[in-house]
Amino acid sequence: MGDEIDIAEPRDLLGEGLAYQTRDPIHRLNVPSGRMSAIEDIPDDFQRWSDAPAYSFMERRTYSQYLRERLGADCGHIQEHVIDLDSTTEKVIATFASGSKGEYDAVVLAMGHGAARLPDFLKAHLGSKRVIVDVWDGGELPISQTLLCFGTGLSFIDIAMTHLSRGPENKVIAISGSGNLPERHVQNPITPFSPTLDQVSTLEKLRSYLSNAGDSWREAIDGLRPITEAMWRGFSQTEREEFLRTDGSSWSRRRHRIAPDVADQVDSYIASGRIQVIKGQINTLMESADEIRLELADGSSFSGEYLAICIGRAYELSDPLTLNLLEQKKALRGPLDMGLAVDVSTGLLLHPDSGAYPRIFAIGPLRSGEAFESTAIPEIRKQATAIAKAFLAR
Repeated sequence: MGDEIDIAEPRDLLGEGLAYQTRDPIHRLNVPSGRMSAIEDIPDDFQRWSDAPAYSFMERRTYSQYLRERLGADCGHIQEHVIDLDSTTEKVIATFASGSKGEYDAVVLAMGHGAARLPDFLKAHLGSKRVIVDVWDGGELPISQTLLCFGTGLSFIDIAMTHLSRGPENKVIAISGSGNLPERHVQNPITPFSPTLDQVSTLEKLRSYLSNAGDSWREAIDGLRPITEAMWRGFSQTEREEFLRTDGSSWSRRRHRIAPDVADQVDSYIASGRIQVIKGQINTLMESADEIRLELADGSSFSGEYLAICIGRAYELSDPLTLNLLEQKKALRGPLDMGLAVDVSTGLLLHPDSGAYPRIFAIGPLRSGEAFESTAIPEIRKQATAIAKAFLAR
């Protein structure tokens, strides 16, 4: 095509995706600015660009501006989905949703997360106008006074902060099986531990390592970043399944923490009664013309004008290209149906019958089956650098 690099992205703007599409200044980065460089060889690039302290948590909308600037003028924006790929030893042919085709020397799959996860109790109410199934579909949060939320993780924090900022009378009632909110970053930088891979080479060892850290769990968790992929790949299938089933929630809320001042604001809202966090299991959803009501297993019930589903994204991908590649047996799902089957050492997509494609790479959540933690900028920029070097070496 005409440009050196084409990016197929249906959104109006590049550099946004799920996380950075927000326009709300309340929504903040969950990683300190000093670790958010998009360029592996310039670790303080974002900090210098934003003129922010290294240990600060910038607005997420600002980060999308940074990414667009760093893309430069050599990137073409094709505002549609790629729906199919055909690979030869020399080229990759991309078919777009419009039916047009493009010929490329290499393709990088960066489709991101799967669809919004749906709880079982919602299946009979998917058409309800009072249920916000996907809080990150790009639409505005409906105006209301009392908002019900199912899920108490990072998405909940964002949605709650937006809703409460709209008016002093607004309230949020959040319900989840654990009743746990994300942990917070502390006010000052910490020094991560430096564990060896042998210290966490099994699930039992990982649990022991984290338990022994005590109050220094932040240092312990952050110290695992450089070796998390190797640790995960060393776990057996049974260990991976058990971790996701029993340890995953605790890991997520400790690994993906919220900015200290955001956490302070959440605590203030809880103390004033504007946020109510309920631990419980939802049995029944009922709705009327002007409200929605949730009945819990313990007999309690809660009502509001809308219900927002805030339990994150599915590991199983559902974008048009992934579904077509799987249906045509051009690709395989990754372990535990997480992402796609990828050779993590090279980043190359695996063919069901003939090893790796020579010119199709995968990055980010597509690698989650083999890499597990594959969503944050520090991990993604390493993957991007390795892919770029592999391509240029050819």
